Amino acid sequence: MARHLSFRSGNPALNKNSFRNLRVDRSAGAIRRNELMTIKGTVDKTALSLTLLLLSGYYVYSEKLISFAFGGFILGIIIFFITLYNKKAAPITVPIYALCQGMFLGGISFMYGQIFEGIVFNAITLTVTILFSLLLAYRSGVIKPTENFKLGLFAA
Repeated sequence: MARHLSFRSGNPALNKNSFRNLRVDRSAGAIRRNELMTIKGTVDKTALSLTLLLLSGYYVYSEKLISFAFGGFILGIIIFFITLYNKKAAPITVPIYALCQGMFLGGISFMYGQIFEGIVFNAITLTVTILFSLLLAYRSGVIKPTENFKLGLFAA
């Protein structure tokens, strides 16, 4: 199989050394790590992260709790850098990051909702619907991530 797009990215977290020396840890601990990365696992974890983001955003979406937005932003940046430099901590830091970013987005959404009537509901509904539709399409096999699909996606 051609690997012309594999491991090529401008993202600093995905450089040529990102996937070097990775091993599968099949230990049974607090978090079981017994699977390789699969489409099903990726879709499930993405859906869980989105759900956590939406729940914490909904919680902060009020005038009383808007002060949590700044704290969520700062804590989210800290968690991002922890995850970037310690990838083994990702099973723990990614849900925390989703909660922090949800708090930040909930506060920002509340502020924009006060200025522009109805914009928040439309934005959230469209974003969540599109993401869940694509996750469902990936998981059901309607969209297959082939090399040509990746090439078309990057070209777009």
